Amino acid sequence: MKTIQSAPEGDNPGNTSKADLMMQEAIRKAKEASPDGPHYGDGSTYEHAHYAVGDPGVPINEGAKVKMELSSRSNENLQGYVGNHITQMTGNPNFTTPAPTAPVFLGLFQTFQTALATAMSAKTAYEDALTARDAARSALVEAMNTRGAYVQTASNGNTNVIVSSGLNVRNAPTPVGQLAPPADLKAELNGVAGVVKLQWKATPNARGYLVQCSPDVHPREFTNLANTTKPRAQKELVVGETYVFRVAASGGSTGQSYWSPEVIRGAA
Repeated sequence: MKTIQSAPEGDNPGNTSKADLMMQEAIRKAKEASPDGPHYGDGSTYEHAHYAVGDPGVPINEGAKVKMELSSRSNENLQGYVGNHITQMTGNPNFTTPAPTAPVFLGLFQTFQTALATAMSAKTAYEDALTARDAARSALVEAMNTRGAYVQTASNGNTNVIVSSGLNVRNAPTPVGQLAPPADLKAELNGVAGVVKLQWKATPNARGYLVQCSPDVHPREFTNLANTTKPRAQKELVVGETYVFRVAASGGSTGQSYWSPEVIRGAA
């Protein structure tokens, strides 16, 4: 083991301790080995930390935490983010023994780059294939409609002849018959004085609805309240009076359904 010699008595005016002399000698040798580098004890710093040459000290703990947010990054963003990390880590004196090691980590990054490039190329090819497919389908459908028109004309509307072409025959229209009366008629107040809101279940195949009301007298004195295509209506009536409501669906073989059951409601 090499022994560090103490400075001569004349060179030690303040009777410097042996430990201090050893530290000074170590700093001198470090400066000789790396004249331009930061040196512990001579005021040189690296960011917030002092370093001895070739022997990085522990940086001051500021409570900082690493932030990466990897799961929220797109593949393209992750590629750029990791690539920049590799560049910044290369030759960085703060991180001399990274884990995973630089070769292993670089290999993983390059494998990801290759897989990403392959996936992006496949995605582009897939999108191009979809565009070509849709264009081909559109052209085929147009041609098929033309072929259908030809079969319709050439068959003269004969069912068996149409079927022999491999095409289908539309079902003949089915008579609607008499419509059922509207169901579940309700008369409710809507918060405005005298206004009554009516609603009921829609009747299949109905073209519209005729709504009538009458004072609550016998015999009834019904008058038309509304003619609507929607299964609802509202009307402003005399506050304090009681009214009877009914509704019928228009359409069907008879032109109009029977009336719905009556609903009685006072206008308040």
